[in-house]
Amino acid sequence: MSSQQVHYVVLSLDPTIRQVLAGLFPREGWRVDTVDDPSGVVEALTETTAGVLIDEASEPAYVALVRRLRKTAAAIDAAVAGGPKSEAVKANERLEGVDLYLERPFDAGALRATLDHRFALIALKHRAGIVGRSSAIEELLESVLLVAPTEVPILIQGESGTGKDVVARAIHGASRRRDEPFEAINCGSLAEGVLESELFGHEKGAFTGAVARRAGMFERAHTGTIFLDEVGETSPNMQVRLLRVLETGDVLRVGGGTPIKVDVRVIAATNRNLADAVRSGVFRQDLYYRLKGVSLYLPPLRERREDIPILVQRFIAQANRAHQKSVRGIEADASRRLVDHAWPGNIRELKNLIETLVVLTPGPRITRALVDAHLTDAASAASPLLPVPLGRSREEAEREMLYGSILALHRDVREIMHLLKERPLRAASDAGAFEGLREVHAEDGGHAPTTLSLDRIARTAVKEALNRSGGNRRRAAESLGISERTLYRKIKEYGLA
Repeated sequence: MSSQQVHYVVLSLDPTIRQVLAGLFPREGWRVDTVDDPSGVVEALTETTAGVLIDEASEPAYVALVRRLRKTAAAIDAAVAGGPKSEAVKANERLEGVDLYLERPFDAGALRATLDHRFALIALKHRAGIVGRSSAIEELLESVLLVAPTEVPILIQGESGTGKDVVARAIHGASRRRDEPFEAINCGSLAEGVLESELFGHEKGAFTGAVARRAGMFERAHTGTIFLDEVGETSPNMQVRLLRVLETGDVLRVGGGTPIKVDVRVIAATNRNLADAVRSGVFRQDLYYRLKGVSLYLPPLRERREDIPILVQRFIAQANRAHQKSVRGIEADASRRLVDHAWPGNIRELKNLIETLVVLTPGPRITRALVDAHLTDAASAASPLLPVPLGRSREEAEREMLYGSILALHRDVREIMHLLKERPLRAASDAGAFEGLREVHAEDGGHAPTTLSLDRIARTAVKEALNRSGGNRRRAAESLGISERTLYRKIKEYGLA
């Protein structure tokens, strides 16, 4: 959440009305500038101006000014105080760009209530960085204002790239827990073992590499909020653990035996249809209803096309700052091309494209030809295996992968040991699914082992991967989820050269 003040500009020819209107704004967290000339409004605007309140009874005057504002600062909130609206204005106020019309004569109580609500929406949008003037965004913000101050769990549903994390932070920032911790994690980007440790923490010695006790996100978010992004990607085992925490408020670290009480508000998000996942048995129904206290829908960009020019304007400004460019805008036909695009990657795709276009634009404006070239390139990119920026080095990513593999393997070994103690391991005739374990079983004289070392399982896994790949070490490493360098080291360590 930004600590930046909300900037608003008030226009009135009457100094008394200017003073009265400026006095209606909240005192804390707002900066209000007053001007006495329509031409001064544009001059008073800054890059972060949130809105303009125009006291102008003449309809043509305010319509002309709002049209001009929409060209220079499309994202701002435009409120107009004036006489009774004509039928033409009533029919076209959104088309003309007016967000709020305050009709005279004013009722003091009603005016205060209307402005207080509008200011709350503007402050939420401005401080959270939510961009858009579409009815879909307005409805979403209204819902956030209603649910944020409560303790009800929230499920945000929407496609990838729509900004679910931004909405989650906006909810936290508008809640009573705003000054407490906010922890966020993408449940779909981590191996189950890593996710388990990240969420719940672990005790020293809980697994190989656990050299010290570590608090998990639920503990760190105590009295605050935890955001579980892509919760629909969690495994059945992880769903059970999440449900237990939500029901009891107790967290049990990996390898621990003492529950830890936590007070956490949970916001979850998913790009899947969890109701369908419940019906198909992929997602637990009881967890679904625990997470879905209130469900918020974040629309894809194709359902809020009127917001695309506003987003483009914002992203051009950001790219100019990041790359020391001075692109002033985008040609009209190029903007129309962007509005007509399907945007399967939503806001994330649009932002990345605009950054590319700003960097490559030699002139003052982004052209239609440049847009066409790069939209075509994006549409023709067929491979789903594009590199994803992780925000960490290759070595750190590899350590995380190995860390997750060790955790998962440790859990699998415990489950296998339990099965072997319960019943003898029988030969399987279907595609040799347990070939590696048969070998371990045979080495123990055909009897179920009472102990099964991690090294032994790992050696068997490496050997089987090499056998399945016909000795191709690159493919074997890929199947194990490790680098070729690590595989070479394991081959030498286990005497498999």
